[in-house]
Amino acid sequence: MPDVAYCMEIMMQDIYEKAEELAGLIGQSKEYRELREAEKVIEANGEVKKLVDDFNDRAGKIAEKEKKQEPVEVDEKHELQKLREQLQGNEPLQGLLRAQTDYAMMMNKVNSILSGRLERKEEPEVKG
Repeated sequence: MPDVAYCMEIMMQDIYEKAEELAGLIGQSKEYRELREAEKVIEANGEVKKLVDDFNDRAGKIAEKEKKQEPVEVDEKHELQKLREQLQGNEPLQGLLRAQTDYAMMMNKVNSILSGRLERKEEPEVKG
């Protein structure tokens, strides 16, 4: 009769294999492929990438000042708002945001299925 440690090792191998299989399926999904394509479009477009980087840099600096309770200049807020408006009107970036949302929704659904299944497994059986 095999020992418990050996049985647990075999079970873990099965879990890892299923995880690899799931990763492969996710990688083939429309959501994943569209996300990667949208990321490539942004990376290839230096103007959009610079716009995103500038926005993140300025937003980070303002957040840091606010965290330290330092005054934020009106010009800084206006510049950040101007960048935000440029980002909102940028079609490649909007495509990336849509793709990120679709991918996140898919992954949340997968996680919900896994969590739900595990929660049901832990509930005691009710015999009636």
